[in-house]
Amino acid sequence: MEHCKSNLKSIREAAGISQEQLALAVGLNKKTIIAMESEEGADPKVSTVKRLLAYLNVDFEDLFNC
Repeated sequence: MEHCKSNLKSIREAAGISQEQLALAVGLNKKTIIAMESEEGADPKVSTVKRLLAYLNVDFEDLFNC
C-alpha cells in the first residue's frame, strides 16, 4: 500500500496555528500532530483525517500527496 505524505505542517503554519492549538481544536494528542508532520509521516485513522479536514477546511488532496 502506498504511503501518503502529509502537507499538514505547511497548511497549519500558513493558517498560523501551533501544533498544540491544532491538537486541542480537533481533540488529538500533540504527538499525533508531530508524527503526521514528520518525514516518516504517520498513518492516521480515518476519523482523525476527517476532523483535520473539517477544522482546516481543506480537501483530502490538499492534506496528502499520494
